[in-house]
Amino acid sequence: MKTRIESLGAYLPVKEVSTSELISRMAMEPTFDLEKITGIKKRRVRSENESTYTMAIEAAEDCLSHSTYKPEDIDIIISASITRTKEAQMTYIEPPMSLFIKNHLGAHHAMNFDITNACAGMNTGAYILNNMIKAGTVRRGMVVSGECITPIADTAVREISEPIDDQFASLTVGDSGAAFIMDGCGTDTEGIDFIEFMTTAGYSHMCLAMPSETGAGIAMYTKVQAMHKKDLIHEIPLFIQDVFEKRGTPFDPAGFDYIIPHQVSIGAIKSYMKSVREHFNTELPDTLVVVEDLGNTSSTSHFVVMYTYLKNKQLKKGDRLFILSTASGLNVGLMSMTLGDLEVA
Repeated sequence: MKTRIESLGAYLPVKEVSTSELISRMAMEPTFDLEKITGIKKRRVRSENESTYTMAIEAAEDCLSHSTYKPEDIDIIISASITRTKEAQMTYIEPPMSLFIKNHLGAHHAMNFDITNACAGMNTGAYILNNMIKAGTVRRGMVVSGECITPIADTAVREISEPIDDQFASLTVGDSGAAFIMDGCGTDTEGIDFIEFMTTAGYSHMCLAMPSETGAGIAMYTKVQAMHKKDLIHEIPLFIQDVFEKRGTPFDPAGFDYIIPHQVSIGAIKSYMKSVREHFNTELPDTLVVVEDLGNTSSTSHFVVMYTYLKNKQLKKGDRLFILSTASGLNVGLMSMTLGDLEVA
């Protein structure tokens, strides 16, 4: 049995905030050009009435509007967001966000649960759902995420008071929602070849989200320079090599049409791709990015990229994608897939 992405949905808040506007709100401006270093010009930011829940619902409903399935056909809903806010920005642990989403959609027969795996959340959801379908536990399911993550940027704007601060990476994030339905109807010309993950927990301390250490609100503390050291970045091509060796075939970039990396920043993406290119001594296919205009949308990023390029008719049926996850933890994930007839417009 081969699985496939049957339908895809996304949601982006209307409000845009430029990097220069964000920096102008700070008491102490950085001594470096944040836009030049990250490549991020702007990002989408939720309104006062939007939350994890509302953005997840928008994305899920958009996904269903492009699907052949109805809510009652869905066997499982997996919510994969880092954030879990609902009304008045209240964070929910229980009941799980997936239960709220399931009830709103009317998928009353579906199982549901939440997972959290930092920015690799939706890809981790794909990994779990892929295995469940292949095991015969479910026939089809939805993975959904609404990331109301810009509150960490608000905290950073208020609290950064030094030229070098672990909260600077928080200024790169943007809000969004994404959802996809996966089923077991893949073919030789459409579907997911494999999904693999690795965690190097020794680096887990380098990026931590938690209540602010100095005031109200949620904060993220990231040791950016340490996370971009050559030895750490080199874990990525080593993992790629290991995955393909275990599958009994060499990594051949020419077999893919595009690479979709995690949308952390332009600089980081270039570093990742350089490391892979040099390790395998080969050219790579085109890299798809939206981070300049949307920022780092955390767990939704790969599917927001896919949605955007499909909407702009820059991706098409038959395109083979190499999806590279990188996330706090430190997580590295790979997904190989061939697009079917996905419609998002």
